[in-house]
Amino acid sequence: MIVALIRLMRPWYTVPITAGLPVIIAYVTAGHIGPICSDVILASLSLGCIIAATYVLNDVCDVQADRINRPQHVLVGARVPRMAAILWSIVLFAAGLAVAALCNLRFLAAAAGVCGLAVFYDLSSKRIGLLKVILVALLMTSLYPLAFAVAAPVDSPRLNSLYIFPVWLFFSALSYEMLKDIRDAEGDAAVSARSIARHSRKPWFLAAARVVALMTGGMSVLPAAIGCGRIYLATALAALALMAASTLNPPGRAIPLIYVQVFLVTAGSLVDLLVLGP
Repeated sequence: MIVALIRLMRPWYTVPITAGLPVIIAYVTAGHIGPICSDVILASLSLGCIIAATYVLNDVCDVQADRINRPQHVLVGARVPRMAAILWSIVLFAAGLAVAALCNLRFLAAAAGVCGLAVFYDLSSKRIGLLKVILVALLMTSLYPLAFAVAAPVDSPRLNSLYIFPVWLFFSALSYEMLKDIRDAEGDAAVSARSIARHSRKPWFLAAARVVALMTGGMSVLPAAIGCGRIYLATALAALALMAASTLNPPGRAIPLIYVQVFLVTAGSLVDLLVLGP
């Protein structure tokens, strides 16, 4: 059961998302994270626990829809008892908040807010229609207020790029989730008449997801004009190409392209900072 509990945490998502936090903090502090290294580590551990807890609880709440959309991946009730999964989620949320308290009070307050939003999402996502995709995008973008809760901003040319990156991440997550909801419409519709399937089955929804994806790709290039350098620009252009390609593919194939795009932009921004400096 231990392997199944780890799979419920979705480390292939949890680890890359968590890794985005220290990258953002590096931009907030102009690369000077040495003096707050312990806080960065604690904040990252806290965030990792919270994200993992959110995924575990999500699988508990979505098991009925998942049996339709992806029956081969259902673990709750098959390999992990429902109560064990719920308790594991509670333990992870509690661990995340406990570690956040060791960071600082600002981060603890921000982490508690993220926990509350994540629990609300997991418990309500199949009944809130279009608000579902908005909440997912907000949860992803919460990396930025969490970063500012860890460290005070240091004036640098790169600091201005943080006016663009949160908006880029919000729309990246929005397009990703919209495409995922198109793919999962059958199970969502079977669970609730108030689910997002009311919209995701319609042609305009796919068109909107593709417009958002293309707009997001263009947005990823903008930080190169306000603080980021040539290394970032190269990865951003590759990200733009991926987002353009996503609009030419069905949702199932477009989803991983958007995921890789987020990875490229994050990795490119980090390498740009490390090589070219603040």
